[in-house]
Amino acid sequence: MLLEQISSSGIVGCGGAGFPTAAKYNTKTEYFIINAAECEPLLKKDHYVMNHYAKECVQAIADVGELLEAKQIVIATKAHYTEEIQALENAIQVLHVPIKLFKMNNFYPAGDEQIMVFEITGRTVPPGGIPLDVGCVISNISTMLNIYRAQHGKSVTHKLLTITGAVKEPKILEVPIGTSFTECLTLAGGATIDDFMFINGGPMMGKTGTKEDFSQQVVTKTTSGIIITGKQDFIYELLEKEMPQVINKARSSCIQCRLCTELCPRYQIGHPIHPHRIMRHLTVTEIPDDIDDDPIWKEALLCCECGICETIACPMGLMPRQVNIYVKHRLAEKGIRYQKKEIPLTPSLMREYQQVPPVKILLKNGLKQYADLKVNELCKHETNVVTIPMKMHIGAPCEPVVQPGDQIKAGDLIGKKPEKALGADIHASIDGIVTAVTTSITIERSAL
Repeated sequence: MLLEQISSSGIVGCGGAGFPTAAKYNTKTEYFIINAAECEPLLKKDHYVMNHYAKECVQAIADVGELLEAKQIVIATKAHYTEEIQALENAIQVLHVPIKLFKMNNFYPAGDEQIMVFEITGRTVPPGGIPLDVGCVISNISTMLNIYRAQHGKSVTHKLLTITGAVKEPKILEVPIGTSFTECLTLAGGATIDDFMFINGGPMMGKTGTKEDFSQQVVTKTTSGIIITGKQDFIYELLEKEMPQVINKARSSCIQCRLCTELCPRYQIGHPIHPHRIMRHLTVTEIPDDIDDDPIWKEALLCCECGICETIACPMGLMPRQVNIYVKHRLAEKGIRYQKKEIPLTPSLMREYQQVPPVKILLKNGLKQYADLKVNELCKHETNVVTIPMKMHIGAPCEPVVQPGDQIKAGDLIGKKPEKALGADIHASIDGIVTAVTTSITIERSAL
């Protein structure tokens, strides 16, 4: 019953790339872990969910834990989130459910699922593996709110997100999926600077874009935040630098100091990934011809793309993450994957002393000025036009089941995942008339 509600409501993970939740829960597990760490600095959406929907989330967590037959149900959050912890503890006490809180230190990336598994269980997910390999299933706290709503007949039609940075009124927004970023910016009072760039997501793993790209962006099921900022040197360089420039600089300037490796979160939990070796490999190979089934290149497949190597570690201003991403793409083109194998995994003894405080990220990215902005006001808004992409999750794109001219209501199915494919159904987010069907579906509001 619950699994069918989750599937028919189109729920995907709210904390990452959007893995279809029904597919994740079609299993049994020892640990069911809730990611409530709000890992990326400046984002406040999960804070709001914990403070205002704790009871709903805790009830959904307990129900999913029962579905998974989990022996341990754990909400992992940061120890300094005192208000959120109090709200969760109150909800657990009122509902009398077997859920524990795990209080983490304030470091990045505390919300990486494999790091979270290690923190809570002491187990290392095998290289190339998933948390289920060590008896764990992880979901984001906001995903649990969507599950609670699904239990009460509501599909995923709206999204909570943070809009902050160089805006007049930083806020938490709740808007229909498919709402334009331009409209979201208007709800925040507009930008405080004329020539801005933006980050779709958090400062570390979000996608950057220019003002010219901004009007083309829409809110999806996985949109966690919109950060408006000036053309900060480091972020702008990441956006503008072409891959040949990144590679040439790496080949000429890497000093093999190993800091990118020592601070790599996956290396620290025992994975055989050494970014400095990958950088060194650039100097003795032809790019891209020699990127093939080579054990050093294949280490790049273990990169979680957190960005610590290039944002914090490298003293030469190089971009190991971008190199890893490039290598991963080249290997993927050749169908080369990392093969899981039984090997000894030894966590770094220095891990505890090498954790990166989020404030360091903001300093490097030139975003420290936004760290203390108050982002706790909720603005609920219903737009008149939405453009809803047919792919906003891991897996296959949905197939439209409506045509231009159709009158529909919010919650109606408009995109269905292909049979037997990994995916999640998509629903209309407003009442209205379908005006266009391509790789997205546009709906304009009308009185029905």
